[in-house]
Amino acid sequence: MKKRYNVLWDNEAKVALKSIIAYIKQDSPAAAQKVKQALLRLAASLEQMPDRFSTEPYLEGKPGNYRLVSKWHYKIIYRVIAAQEVYILDIFHTSKNPLEIEEIE
Repeated sequence: MKKRYNVLWDNEAKVALKSIIAYIKQDSPAAAQKVKQALLRLAASLEQMPDRFSTEPYLEGKPGNYRLVSKWHYKIIYRVIAAQEVYILDIFHTSKNPLEIEEIE
C-alpha cells in the first residue's frame, strides 16, 4: 500500500490561486477554469510521492523539505512534512522576481 500524504493549503497559496484565476478570467473565463482545474489536480497529486519533484533552489538554505512542481508559467511551492503532510505554500508566476521565493515560510 502506498503512503498517502494529507495536502493542506496555506492561506497565501489560496490567495495566489484566486488572484491568478481572476486575472486570467478577465480575458477568458474558459482559460481561467482550465488553469484552475489543472493547478488543483497537480496540487492534489502531491498526496502520492511528493518527493518526486525537484527541491526549490531558492529555499535550499532553509531547514525543511521545500519542493516545487511547475505547470505552464506557474510554480506550486510546497513543503513535505515527515508526518505525512504536504503544505502548499504559494503559487508563484515565473515572471516574478525569483528572490521573492526566499521570503516564503
